[in-house]
Amino acid sequence: MTAEDSLVEDYGVSREMIRMFVADRYAQALGLGPDALSAFCDHVNLMRAGTEEGEWQSFPGGIAGIARHIVKTLIPRAIAGSPTLEGVCRGRVNWEALDRPENPVRIRLNSTAARVEHNTEPSRSDFVWVVYTQGGKTYRLKALSVIMAGGSWITSHVVRDLPQAHREACSQFHRSACLVANVAVRNWRFLYKLGISGGQWFEGLGSWTEVRKVATFGTEVKTIGPDSPTVLSLYAPYYYPGLPTKDQGTKGRTELLSTPFVDYESMIRRQFADMFARWGFDAQRDIAGVILNRWGHAFLNPAPGFFFGTGGKPAPRAVLRNAPFGRIAFANTEMFGRMDHTFAVAEGHRAAYQVWPLVS
Repeated sequence: MTAEDSLVEDYGVSREMIRMFVADRYAQALGLGPDALSAFCDHVNLMRAGTEEGEWQSFPGGIAGIARHIVKTLIPRAIAGSPTLEGVCRGRVNWEALDRPENPVRIRLNSTAARVEHNTEPSRSDFVWVVYTQGGKTYRLKALSVIMAGGSWITSHVVRDLPQAHREACSQFHRSACLVANVAVRNWRFLYKLGISGGQWFEGLGSWTEVRKVATFGTEVKTIGPDSPTVLSLYAPYYYPGLPTKDQGTKGRTELLSTPFVDYESMIRRQFADMFARWGFDAQRDIAGVILNRWGHAFLNPAPGFFFGTGGKPAPRAVLRNAPFGRIAFANTEMFGRMDHTFAVAEGHRAAYQVWPLVS
C-alpha cells in the first residue's frame, strides 16, 4: 500500500489535507509525495536518516570532506598538507597524482565507461572487459571485477550482458527531479525583523529556507548577525500527486530541464518580494546572485513493492544486492531506499566484500 493510504487509514485524514500540508515533507526526503511511495517508508523511518536531531556533524564544504578524506587515505600525495581535518579539506588537489602507475589505487578523471561485459559466460569468466572514452579516444581494459556504483538507469545500458531479470529490476528504480536554488543575499535583516532565522511556506518554489549553521575550522568563536551576508537555499522537488510514480519523475525532469534560468530567477525574486518586502526586503538591492543546481535524478522513489516485491517476484533491490552478477557487483544508495551519503558508504562496503573473493 502507499504511504498516503496508510495515513488515511491510521489517522482518518483526507487526501486533500495530506497533499496540501504533508506531501512536501515526504518529497523533501524521498522526492515524491506519499501517494506514490510505499507505506513501508514510514515503518523503516526513511523520512529521517542518520543520527538523532542534535547529533548532526558536517564538514566545512559539506560532504566533499568525506570524499577528500577517502582520496587522501588512498593516495596521500593527491591532496597537499597534513592528514588533519583542516589540512585535508583545504589542501590543494594534485590532479596529476591521482592516476600514476605506481599508485595502489588509480583515479581516472574525465573518463566515461561506455561498455562493461564479461569475457565469456559470466559464471565461467576470468575477467570483465571495460570500454571507456577519454579525450575523444576509446580504450579497453581488463578487470578482475567491477563495481557499478552509478544509478540503475545508467547501469542497464552500460552492462551489455546484463540478464533480463536484472534489467527488469533496474526499470523499477524510479527517480524524480529536484531543483536546489542558492540565493546569495547581502543581509538577512528582513528575516530578523520578522523575529525568525528561517521559515516554511505552502505554495510557490520550494517550501522552506533558513540561515544555516556552517561548520568552521579552529576554536575561534565565529559570530553572525542580521547584517551578515548569507546564502539561503531553496529545495524544490517536483511531484504531481495522482500520477503514477514513474510519470511524476518523467514530468518533473522535463519541467526542470526545459525551464530557462531567467524564468527561475524571476520566480525567486517575485516570491522573495511577496514574502519579505513588508519587512524591508528589496530584490534588486539585496540579492547578490542566484545559482541553480538541477538534479534530474535527485531522489529514488521507493514505490509499493520496492522493499518486498509484487506478484511473487523478488524486490528489485534484492535482485541487484543479494549477489554479484558474475564478476560485477552493484552499489548505489538507491538499493537502500534513500539518497544519503551514509547509505552510499554502506552499499559500497557491501559490494566491495561481494567481489573481494574474486580478486584476493
